[in-house]
Amino acid sequence: MKKPAFLIGNGLSIALSPEFALKKITEKFIASLDENDRGFLQEISNCAGKCLNFDNFEENFTAIEAALDSLIRYRRFMDSDVGRQLRENYSLLDPELEKHEKVIRRIYKNYLSQILQLIHGNVRIDHLKERLHPFIDFFLNKFFTCNEMFVFTLNYDLVVETILLQNIGTEAFTDFCFPAGKLNRTSIPKFDFNPTRNKEIFDCPERKLELHHLHGSLSMFYDYERNRAVKLKSADIGIEEIYQKIHNESLPLVPAIITGGGKSDKIVQYPFDFYYRAAKDLCDSGEASELYIVGYSFRDEHINDLIKRWMKNVECYCDGLRIIDYKKSDEERGEFKKFVREVIVKRPCIPDDCFQFGGANEISQAPGTKKKEKAINEK
Repeated sequence: MKKPAFLIGNGLSIALSPEFALKKITEKFIASLDENDRGFLQEISNCAGKCLNFDNFEENFTAIEAALDSLIRYRRFMDSDVGRQLRENYSLLDPELEKHEKVIRRIYKNYLSQILQLIHGNVRIDHLKERLHPFIDFFLNKFFTCNEMFVFTLNYDLVVETILLQNIGTEAFTDFCFPAGKLNRTSIPKFDFNPTRNKEIFDCPERKLELHHLHGSLSMFYDYERNRAVKLKSADIGIEEIYQKIHNESLPLVPAIITGGGKSDKIVQYPFDFYYRAAKDLCDSGEASELYIVGYSFRDEHINDLIKRWMKNVECYCDGLRIIDYKKSDEERGEFKKFVREVIVKRPCIPDDCFQFGGANEISQAPGTKKKEKAINEK
């Protein structure tokens, strides 16, 4: 049975456009801030023991998240009976931390919206055809010749989703959402995330590809008025300037993406827990006959764990594994292979044949493997 799986990181997006590089997005983001916002971000970073990072916005976001988490915890303490008693005993004024929390949440949401707007502007169909043609051909050939296919994305952008929509259509893959009317107070169609309901409505043999956004996506939001995750059409995100509306707080939405620190903790939260559990179950079962890892840095512990689980549960991982990266020089390639082997400890060591360099367009076929047959008396 041919059941390929793809794990796709930000490297695929950079192959489409160098504007997707974290450094470029971060530089544009910081340059767009006014003096007050930049001063706030600088001070928050300093308080976290770090300088403002011009290379990776996620480090800056980690500092804001740490400050916000500390504020939330302290506010809960101050609002408790013990906290109120503390203020009385020491004649402390009420710091009104709820107001502080609201302001920092607003700033964080504003920053996040700006980042997503920068990313969204880089997904162009003409560039997809021009710059990722070999990869797209390989990807589509896998789809048309397989029994089932599993795609797990780590990048927020809609590159993979756009490839699917443009080439195989919505009827051939599932993103576990279903049409659910209009977004509150708008004319924008929304799609509620509900895997069970999705299967009831769209269960058909043609839908043999599963698309999982392990770290969320530009099109996914958390609707806190309804306590649901929803997806919007890519076209509506651009035309309706959805991120600007979120910034102005006219919509009860928060972008559903995982950024900053603590990714291993956040991935078990709704709605990401469904995607991660699906990936974990697939890897534990050994069902995926091939695993293509495209443009991933191997710096997320929870993702590395998935890879190790899959390697453990197939007969010969070497026959099914392909790691595709862009590294140019022999020195860079050697360092990358050494790093991967250090974080994915496996015996025998991951062979050179499993690595493919030159970028996503250099991807090539793996022979394939099959799930490991468990011994009958295995305990």
